[in-house]
Amino acid sequence: MGCIIHFVGRDADVERLVALSPVEPCTVWRRGEPRSSRPNSRRAVTSGVNLEVSDAEFEELEQQQADAVRFLREHATALRNMREVEGVERSTLDFGIAMRDVVVQSDSFSADLISALATVGCGLELTQFPTGRKAKNLKRYRKALRAAV
Repeated sequence: MGCIIHFVGRDADVERLVALSPVEPCTVWRRGEPRSSRPNSRRAVTSGVNLEVSDAEFEELEQQQADAVRFLREHATALRNMREVEGVERSTLDFGIAMRDVVVQSDSFSADLISALATVGCGLELTQFPTGRKAKNLKRYRKALRAAV
Protein backbone atom coordinates (compact mmCIF):
# COMPACT_ATOMS: atom_id res chain seq x y z
CA MET A 1 0.00 0.00 0.00
CA GLY A 2 1.36 3.37 -0.94
CA CYS A 3 -0.50 5.75 1.36
CA ILE A 4 -2.71 5.11 4.36
CA ILE A 5 -4.33 7.20 7.06
CA HIS A 6 -4.09 6.01 10.68
CA PHE A 7 -6.55 6.82 13.49
CA VAL A 8 -4.97 5.60 16.73
CA GLY A 9 -5.43 5.83 20.49
CA ARG A 10 -4.97 3.73 23.58
CA ASP A 11 -8.73 3.66 24.11
CA ALA A 12 -9.99 4.60 20.63
CA ASP A 13 -13.60 3.61 19.99
CA VAL A 14 -12.91 1.30 17.04
CA GLU A 15 -16.55 0.49 16.37
CA ARG A 16 -17.35 4.21 16.05
CA LEU A 17 -14.35 4.74 13.76
CA VAL A 18 -15.49 1.92 11.48
CA ALA A 19 -19.05 3.28 11.44
CA LEU A 20 -17.87 6.78 10.46
CA SER A 21 -15.28 5.65 7.91
CA PRO A 22 -16.01 6.78 4.34
CA VAL A 23 -14.29 3.62 3.01
CA GLU A 24 -13.81 0.08 4.29
CA PRO A 25 -10.82 0.09 6.69
CA CYS A 26 -7.88 -2.00 5.46
CA THR A 27 -6.80 -2.71 9.07
CA VAL A 28 -8.68 -2.69 12.38
CA TRP A 29 -7.04 -3.54 15.70
CA ARG A 30 -7.92 -3.40 19.38
CA ARG A 31 -5.72 -2.92 22.43
CA GLY A 32 -4.86 -6.23 24.08
CA GLU A 33 -5.45 -8.36 20.97
CA PRO A 34 -2.60 -10.06 19.07
CA ARG A 35 -1.19 -7.84 16.27
CA SER A 36 -0.94 -10.84 13.91
CA SER A 37 -1.94 -14.48 13.66
CA ARG A 38 1.64 -15.67 14.26
CA PRO A 39 2.29 -17.61 17.47
CA ASN A 40 3.71 -15.39 20.21
CA SER A 41 2.54 -12.25 18.40
CA ARG A 42 2.84 -9.12 20.50
CA ARG A 43 -0.38 -7.66 21.87
CA ALA A 44 -1.55 -4.30 20.59
CA VAL A 45 -1.02 -1.44 23.04
CA THR A 46 -3.39 0.84 21.11
CA SER A 47 -6.62 0.54 19.15
CA GLY A 48 -7.32 1.99 15.76
CA VAL A 49 -8.04 1.74 12.07
CA ASN A 50 -6.13 2.30 8.85
CA LEU A 51 -7.74 3.49 5.61
CA GLU A 52 -6.15 3.06 2.20
CA VAL A 53 -5.76 6.47 0.56
CA SER A 54 -3.63 5.50 -2.46
CA ASP A 55 -2.52 2.19 -3.92
CA ALA A 56 0.26 3.85 -5.94
CA GLU A 57 3.63 2.11 -5.68
CA PHE A 58 6.42 3.13 -3.28
CA GLU A 59 8.25 4.80 -6.19
CA GLU A 60 5.22 6.95 -7.09
CA LEU A 61 5.16 9.62 -4.36
CA GLU A 62 3.70 12.28 -6.68
CA GLN A 63 0.76 10.00 -7.54
CA GLN A 64 0.28 9.15 -3.85
CA GLN A 65 0.12 12.88 -3.07
CA ALA A 66 -2.41 13.56 -5.83
CA ASP A 67 -4.57 10.66 -4.61
CA ALA A 68 -4.25 11.90 -1.01
CA VAL A 69 -5.34 15.47 -1.81
CA ARG A 70 -8.37 14.10 -3.69
CA PHE A 71 -9.23 11.67 -0.82
CA LEU A 72 -8.83 14.31 1.91
CA ARG A 73 -11.02 16.81 0.07
CA GLU A 74 -13.68 14.27 -0.91
CA HIS A 75 -13.98 12.85 2.62
CA ALA A 76 -13.07 15.89 4.75
CA THR A 77 -16.20 15.87 6.90
CA ALA A 78 -16.03 12.13 7.68
CA LEU A 79 -12.29 12.33 8.43
CA ARG A 80 -12.77 15.30 10.78
CA ASN A 81 -15.52 13.35 12.56
CA MET A 82 -13.22 10.33 12.87
CA ARG A 83 -10.49 12.54 14.32
CA GLU A 84 -12.94 13.62 17.04
CA VAL A 85 -13.96 10.07 18.07
CA GLU A 86 -13.49 9.40 21.77
CA GLY A 87 -10.07 7.96 22.52
CA VAL A 88 -8.39 8.95 19.23
CA GLU A 89 -5.06 10.49 20.19
CA ARG A 90 -3.58 10.99 16.73
CA SER A 91 -4.34 10.71 13.06
CA THR A 92 -1.61 10.67 10.46
CA LEU A 93 -1.39 10.38 6.71
CA ASP A 94 1.46 7.94 6.05
CA PHE A 95 3.22 7.85 2.69
CA GLY A 96 5.08 4.61 2.05
CA ILE A 97 8.05 5.23 -0.21
CA ALA A 98 11.09 3.32 -1.43
CA MET A 99 14.49 3.93 0.13
CA ARG A 100 16.56 5.15 -2.78
CA ASP A 101 20.24 4.32 -3.19
CA VAL A 102 21.43 7.90 -2.65
CA VAL A 103 23.58 9.70 -0.09
CA VAL A 104 20.74 12.01 0.97
CA GLN A 105 17.09 11.26 0.31
CA SER A 106 14.88 14.33 0.17
CA ASP A 107 11.17 14.37 -0.61
CA SER A 108 8.77 17.32 -0.65
CA PHE A 109 5.05 17.84 -0.21
CA SER A 110 2.73 20.28 -1.93
CA ALA A 111 1.01 23.20 -0.23
CA ASP A 112 -2.32 21.71 -1.40
CA LEU A 113 -1.58 18.54 0.54
CA ILE A 114 -0.50 20.41 3.68
CA SER A 115 -3.66 22.55 3.50
CA ALA A 116 -5.92 19.50 3.08
CA LEU A 117 -4.21 17.80 6.05
CA ALA A 118 -4.73 20.86 8.24
CA THR A 119 -8.41 20.98 7.27
CA VAL A 120 -9.02 17.46 8.61
CA GLY A 121 -6.61 17.75 11.57
CA CYS A 122 -4.14 15.14 10.38
CA GLY A 123 -0.40 14.87 10.75
CA LEU A 124 2.05 13.74 8.08
CA GLU A 125 4.30 10.68 8.20
CA LEU A 126 6.82 9.31 5.70
CA THR A 127 7.76 5.63 5.98
CA GLN A 128 10.72 4.43 3.92
CA PHE A 129 10.79 0.78 2.84
CA PRO A 130 13.92 -1.01 1.66
CA THR A 131 13.69 -2.37 -1.87
CA GLY A 132 15.99 -4.44 -4.05
CA ARG A 133 19.39 -5.15 -2.50
CA LYS A 134 18.52 -3.28 0.71
CA ALA A 135 15.46 -5.48 1.25
CA LYS A 136 17.56 -8.64 0.82
CA ASN A 137 20.16 -7.34 3.29
CA LEU A 138 17.42 -6.48 5.78
CA LYS A 139 15.95 -9.99 5.54
CA ARG A 140 19.40 -11.49 6.23
CA TYR A 141 19.91 -9.11 9.16
CA ARG A 142 16.53 -9.99 10.72
CA LYS A 143 17.19 -13.71 10.28
CA ALA A 144 20.58 -13.39 11.99
CA LEU A 145 19.04 -11.29 14.77
CA ARG A 146 16.34 -13.90 15.44
CA ALA A 147 18.96 -16.70 15.47
CA ALA A 148 21.01 -14.81 18.06
CA VAL A 149 18.13 -14.48 20.51
